[in-house]
Amino acid sequence: MNADFDAPTFRAALGLFATGVTIVTARAADGRLVGLTANSFNSVSLAPPLVLWSLAQRAGSMPVFAKGSHYA
Repeated sequence: MNADFDAPTFRAALGLFATGVTIVTARAADGRLVGLTANSFNSVSLAPPLVLWSLAQRAGSMPVFAKGSHYA
């Protein structure tokens, strides 16, 4: 994975994240943008840079996120 930032920069960004609420977005296969509010956001690893968020199986947006490969 090529990242435009290093582990200290990623750590600093995560340190500024005051609460566990964020917006997660993805693009559906048809090009439609899908987003949701997630209150289950956590840091997992600096190397590689990983975060974790959770989505209920019954969520209407689950099909898009289950098939997606990139999230923002």
